[in-house]
Amino acid sequence: MLWGRRVNNIKKTGCLLIHGFGGRVEEVAPLACHLNKEGYDVVCPELRGHTGNRQDLKGIKYQDWISSAEKGLQGLLSKCDHVYLIGFSMGGLIALNLASKYKVAGVVTLNSPIYYWDIKRIVLNIIEDIKKRKLENIRHYLRSSSSFPLSALLNFRMLLSKTKPQIKKVQCPVFVVQALEDDTVRKSSAQYIYKSAASNRKLIKYYEQSGHLILWSKAAAGVIQDVRSFLEE
Repeated sequence: MLWGRRVNNIKKTGCLLIHGFGGRVEEVAPLACHLNKEGYDVVCPELRGHTGNRQDLKGIKYQDWISSAEKGLQGLLSKCDHVYLIGFSMGGLIALNLASKYKVAGVVTLNSPIYYWDIKRIVLNIIEDIKKRKLENIRHYLRSSSSFPLSALLNFRMLLSKTKPQIKKVQCPVFVVQALEDDTVRKSSAQYIYKSAASNRKLIKYYEQSGHLILWSKAAAGVIQDVRSFLEE
């Protein structure tokens, strides 16, 4: 998805925003809209198989997801002086892969998994459900564990294992964002990315009042402002 570009943007700067596993571009829409209004050339590719119907992920390879984002990156590199990669969840893994191959201005990862499923947070959420006599979190966990094709889950695991050794090749500036109440991604993932990147300029920041969908949380405004500051430094 192309969000557009302001013609008065003197120094062309592009931003490729990559959504997560099983998600849609709406996951990154609040940040995309903000950056577009500020004059950045913003592109949000839809990863192959991510149609909204999770069964459409069947038979799709992790290389297809990388290729979907790579096409958007190549388009931005052809017309922008600087390009930043911003990836949410699995999108951050794809961004790190691309940053190890292409000369980009920087990478931002938002709740990107190296270690996933925070069991302690899941238990706390289930206890909260029981106290409130609601089943919101329990239903979410059941849907998440059973609704994806096995091939898609295996390809996610393969992408993760292929990405980990690539992080040490990333030399551009890196900003690692992690929500403290994320039940999908353990906060130790942020430390791994931060320590592994070979960048001279690395930032890491943790945010309260946010679960996994950080750009739709109470912390979103702070995250968006911090990302913009990172891009402008």
